[in-house]
Amino acid sequence: MKARTLIAGFIGITAIIIAYVMLKPEKEVIVKAKKNPWWSATPPQLANNDTSIRPFKVHVEQNVLDDLKARLNNIRTYRSMPGWDYGTQSQYLLPIIEYWKNEYDWRKQEKILNSFDHFKTNMYGIDIHFIHAKPKSDVQTNSLPVKVVLLIHGWPGSVFEFYKAIPMLTKQGYTVVAPSLPGYGFSDAPEVSGLGPVETASIFAKLMNRLGYEKYYVQGGDWGAAIASDIAKIDTRHCRGIHINLIVAQSPNPIYTYGVGSIFPSLVFPDPEERKRHLPVLDRALDLLHEASYFMIQSTRPDTPGFALNDSPTGLAAWILEKFVRWSGCAFEEDYTACMEKKFTKDELITNVMIYWVTQSITTSMRYYKEYFANDMEARKAKVLIPTGIADFPYELVRPPLSWIKHLFKQVITYNSMPEGGHFAALERPNLLVPDFINFVIKTEELYAQDKIEIPQAN
Repeated sequence: MKARTLIAGFIGITAIIIAYVMLKPEKEVIVKAKKNPWWSATPPQLANNDTSIRPFKVHVEQNVLDDLKARLNNIRTYRSMPGWDYGTQSQYLLPIIEYWKNEYDWRKQEKILNSFDHFKTNMYGIDIHFIHAKPKSDVQTNSLPVKVVLLIHGWPGSVFEFYKAIPMLTKQGYTVVAPSLPGYGFSDAPEVSGLGPVETASIFAKLMNRLGYEKYYVQGGDWGAAIASDIAKIDTRHCRGIHINLIVAQSPNPIYTYGVGSIFPSLVFPDPEERKRHLPVLDRALDLLHEASYFMIQSTRPDTPGFALNDSPTGLAAWILEKFVRWSGCAFEEDYTACMEKKFTKDELITNVMIYWVTQSITTSMRYYKEYFANDMEARKAKVLIPTGIADFPYELVRPPLSWIKHLFKQVITYNSMPEGGHFAALERPNLLVPDFINFVIKTEELYAQDKIEIPQAN
């Protein structure tokens, strides 16, 4: 009798919790960009307010390369513990450093970078760098009403991540704009605090307007996905749709999801794969905590590791390449070196590191996390109302259930689980990412033509 009473009481309490969570009204979050922001320490009235679009060439002075080689010749190292649980493996890193020092050719990579047209333009007091690639004149461009795409990278990537995807898109008639985030690579860093994803979204929306694009699509991963989502919230008049390969979506009812899901897992997560990804709750939380330790450092005291990483190319490579190894799934392979060589060339990995090194932008890139935590967390709760395409890669950091995604993204046009690939999809698997994006655009344009897209009120 006592046991029955306890069970009945437990079921009653659970029912009350479920009812409370399900019926509790959700607070609406509206994202608005700052009006007339200014990211330079020089006041607007004293600054050079040149808003022209200026050609730019990637070129690093020889003395910078000589200094780099001297530093690579004087590294200190140690013996790593087995595996990747402690961080970067010296058995993997040191051969990369040897290759960097003795065989890698930056001038060759400069030529690859400069095979694209680069530009800079001043936005709210800081110069923003971007690649602007157009299809050749003999490529058919009028098969769809809109074939313009803004590609946005993340951390610890760079605009170089798109060097294979850009020609794939232009060959299909797409015009591509690929900027470096503020404080990353060849873009200036803000000189005052407060510039995070929402502010970057405002900058990039203005960039597209300055370039004369009335309508456009956005594709992004990592920070690029967050910025794409914010553009979708603040520029609904011009942004036609977004395609992302990192989905950060919280459970709309976390008490129900994790409380009830822990007791009745199949009720909350009917898909066995989703069940495995999210339960047991404590284990999954610890997994995320272990993987996100870098996030905590960079969102609280970014300048502290920044001093060390900006001073040591080996340290910088260790910090960045560990993310490539882990977030591509290779840290879980016995032969992680062979796994990485199947996904990226040494030149690709080092060129991405080099962009941080030669521009001294690692510290300013990490400050982005602090700005996000300080100013941007609430914006993640705002709904995305315009068409969305999602490419879900198996080694991505977070992979929320589709039900969570549809709660946040109200018009999911395409959602595809990819057979392989991880966090750096544009660099690792452009053969999967680019066709998925193009398919999303085609389907979205068909729905626009049929008046089946709910167009939100312009903001």
